[in-house]
Amino acid sequence: MRIGYLGLGAMGGALSAHLAKGHDLTVMDRNPAAVAALVDMGAKAASSAADLARACDIILLCLPRTSDVREALFASGGLAEGLSPGKLVIDQTSGNPGQTTKIAADLAKQGVQMMDAPVSGGIPAALAGRVTIIASGPDAAWSRAEPVLRAMTDKVFRCSPRVGDGQALKLVNNAIGAGYRMATLELVALGRAAGLGLAPMVATLNAGPAANFTSRNMLAGLVDGRSTTNFALSLMVKDLNEALALGVATGSSMPMTAGARSLMQMGLHLLGAAAKLDDVIPLTERLAGVSLTGDQTTASKPLLAQIELATVVCNLIAVSECLAMGRRFGLSGEEMARILAVGSAWSAVSDDILPAMAKGSRPALRWSLKDAEKALSALSLHAANLGLPLVLPQMALAYVQDARTWLGGKANLGQITFGYDQV
Repeated sequence: MRIGYLGLGAMGGALSAHLAKGHDLTVMDRNPAAVAALVDMGAKAASSAADLARACDIILLCLPRTSDVREALFASGGLAEGLSPGKLVIDQTSGNPGQTTKIAADLAKQGVQMMDAPVSGGIPAALAGRVTIIASGPDAAWSRAEPVLRAMTDKVFRCSPRVGDGQALKLVNNAIGAGYRMATLELVALGRAAGLGLAPMVATLNAGPAANFTSRNMLAGLVDGRSTTNFALSLMVKDLNEALALGVATGSSMPMTAGARSLMQMGLHLLGAAAKLDDVIPLTERLAGVSLTGDQTTASKPLLAQIELATVVCNLIAVSECLAMGRRFGLSGEEMARILAVGSAWSAVSDDILPAMAKGSRPALRWSLKDAEKALSALSLHAANLGLPLVLPQMALAYVQDARTWLGGKANLGQITFGYDQV
């Protein structure tokens, strides 16, 4: 099988390196050094996109945006000039589902199959062959694509036969992860300003119900003094913009996602276009006026317990609002539950929410809305007294307060799951 790969950036380069080990691979990129690295592994270099398409049976793309994919395909000298009936295009871009569906329809006029297969998990995981690939597309395309995708990682999931659903589910995944990331960092910054040590806070979060992908990766890496991702912050903002656009199109309220996007957008303006996702750590420090690293100077078990419960609530809201959007878009609750459990959308709370969602029921969580409001209110006052912003936890407090009015003071925290079971 002759395979082509166009787009050898950080993610595309890592993924295509696995294909170079045992396949007839032809590659192309605007960066000569990226092409040379793959040629050194045994790949061949194409002189143009059209030539790459002529030489290959299956062509994969991994580009920053769907607009880049359309240009790579249909611009003068693009892939479409070398595509012929029976060939397969696999788009690994974290792109726009609706636009990708239109591209697939245009390619079908040439007798060319298409599916999408975006990636979740970061560059280190891609290099190690441990990323999650979320694929969608017709049966015939999937049967040809599956062995190629499994050459990159053993975590390959097909979520739907509808082209674009993989990208939609990737947006759900990234929006959940962004909500975790910014809310958890804000709460840890508050704890540091109040004198709690980073390591004890991270240990507490990771040992209990507040654990999430951010606490177990980014924050654990911060404790160890290591970076965990070189993913571009601009691309994460792009993904969040796409997720919010889906939210608008489906009539879904997504305050946690919107708040996370706003904070990251501010970071992009402050830190510059070259900023990486890990740079939200110094961003949080600048906004809060406190270093996230450091030892404990005060002992406050009640404060640590409040931060833990507040993180649980923020995790719950981040997951629930995005699940509701995915359901309204037409994604299967069962497939979302299966796939989101293994990537950056994971949290201890999602272990409760996702199985319940798949069954169409509400999760039973042990905390009451009253307890959640008490913890978030106390932290809001702490932040005000210390002169810190507290954007996402404050949003969570507003929602919990409204939910107590709707549901009554004795309501369980699991009842505020944004109505995903009503979709």
